[in-house]
Amino acid sequence: MLTVINRHGFKQSLIPLLGIILCSGVPVTAFSQQNNWTLESSIERVIDISPEIQGAVASISAKQGALTQAGVWPNPQIELRVDNKISKDKGSNGADFTQFTYSQPLPISGRIGYQQAAAESELNAAQAQHAYQRIVIESQVAQRYHHLQLASERMLLAEQRLELAQKLQNIGQRRAQAGELSHLEKLRLDLIRESAQQILDKSKGSYNEALATFRSYLNLSPESQPELQSLKPFDSIPSLQSLQEQQSQHALFQASQYQVDAARYHVDLAKSERLPDPTLRLFYDRDLLNGRQQSALGIGIDITIPLWDNKKGSIKESQARVIESQMDRQIIIRDLESQLQQSYLHLSLLVEQGEHYRTRILEPAQQVFDLTRKAYTSGEMEILSLIDANNTYFNAHERYLELLQEAWLEASEVRLIAGQSLVNKQDSQL
Repeated sequence: MLTVINRHGFKQSLIPLLGIILCSGVPVTAFSQQNNWTLESSIERVIDISPEIQGAVASISAKQGALTQAGVWPNPQIELRVDNKISKDKGSNGADFTQFTYSQPLPISGRIGYQQAAAESELNAAQAQHAYQRIVIESQVAQRYHHLQLASERMLLAEQRLELAQKLQNIGQRRAQAGELSHLEKLRLDLIRESAQQILDKSKGSYNEALATFRSYLNLSPESQPELQSLKPFDSIPSLQSLQEQQSQHALFQASQYQVDAARYHVDLAKSERLPDPTLRLFYDRDLLNGRQQSALGIGIDITIPLWDNKKGSIKESQARVIESQMDRQIIIRDLESQLQQSYLHLSLLVEQGEHYRTRILEPAQQVFDLTRKAYTSGEMEILSLIDANNTYFNAHERYLELLQEAWLEASEVRLIAGQSLVNKQDSQL
């Protein structure tokens, strides 16, 4: 893995900065062959292969089919009759064509219009759900991406910790051979080194677990070694007001409104079905009248009288569905608006805490550690001071990395709640 030393003295992977967006037309094979992964390219990869997205697309296709079907008139019926009535009246044998009937139901109650309106609203809802599913996928990718980032940074930190512990152990061995170091102090240096080894082994295990999860989610080969960008402080946070304005166009809000509209159209549809469609009948008859074979043309209308079934139950059910969908929408709005405020405050606190931790704890701890090592190497400091400075610095750095990761995880949560897409820069503010 290519690495550089950052300003804190730690090895970091040399990977492009967050914000580089791959073109949407990049084929999947190109994704699977690359090693350097940004969060955006990881999202693009998962969206291309996600069964959730494919299922949402299939749902849209189903709703499009339902919309097409909703505007179709009922099929006509044709009845043909052949019998031996005329032949018997003539005193002969045989069969004759005696009747032809054409029946066409007439949807004059507006039923088809309501069906189309309801189907169109349901199609729009499915499209909005598809947009929301993409944002959910982005959030899930971000969770795995940032977990792997932290695991990688911890492993690099543990490697540096072991490297420094090994150097101190070598110094201690030389001083012990020269008679300048007691046996107890040498044992303590050995403990520092062994503790660093244990920490590295643990961090490698955590890294391998996070790596396996990341590979599986992106459908990468088990031999691939993806390199991610290093954790860095979160940049500027947009105002809460701008996020709230963005949230007003949230895909879930749109989907829920379309569901309310569809439910209302179903009420109108149920009312229009109280009187079934009349049926227009055109008929042609042949018969033997006064010894002569004659034909007759006629027209008629069949009307069903809703004496027993007037669809009151269906109307009541549809009206209740409207209220149910309205309440579902209110719940979604209430929860998302509340969650946005809470998540925004948490993100702001994490960003502020991370910067405070870096300037007030991490950097002073690094300075103390550097000075303590130099003093111990020159024999001016006791081993206990070195152990304390060593633990304080590396623990502080690990905690700082955790704060950075928590901020990025919270940012992904804010994007999900606000309805923002990271790969669609027109919608993204974070």
